[in-house]
Amino acid sequence: MLERLTGRSVNGTYILIIASSAGEFSELSGIAYWFLAAATGNTIIVQPLTLVQNLPRTLAHEMSHLILRDYQLPYWLEEGIVCYITGEWVGREEIILDEVKTLDYSKMDFMTYRSYSYTCWVEVSRLLRNRSFGELIAEFGEGGKRRIE
Repeated sequence: MLERLTGRSVNGTYILIIASSAGEFSELSGIAYWFLAAATGNTIIVQPLTLVQNLPRTLAHEMSHLILRDYQLPYWLEEGIVCYITGEWVGREEIILDEVKTLDYSKMDFMTYRSYSYTCWVEVSRLLRNRSFGELIAEFGEGGKRRIE
């Protein structure tokens, strides 16, 4: 889905680190213990596998973040596209947050972040009904390394 949406192949070498505990995950990733995974550079850090219900989807989610960061999108849009690609919110519902584009996800608790992620997905799904991925990049991107034509 990522390749079809962006029009580019996904390749390269990535490092996967599986933390031995939620504490180690938080220490390695620098984010809250309740996130399932984190991605930076070419590295994906995940919680202990006993805490990750769907490892393929979690890895697809984080890989999508790594690829989309090239486009320097606002985080709400990046998260929404990632969730659109993985389909993780299909058939599920959360509270819709107001003004998702202005919220700071780094200061959220677990339940608020769930609603944030869901709201980002809803917004991106709405945008993609009338626009292509390339149009979203042109409108919201800040000149990533690889532009979409």
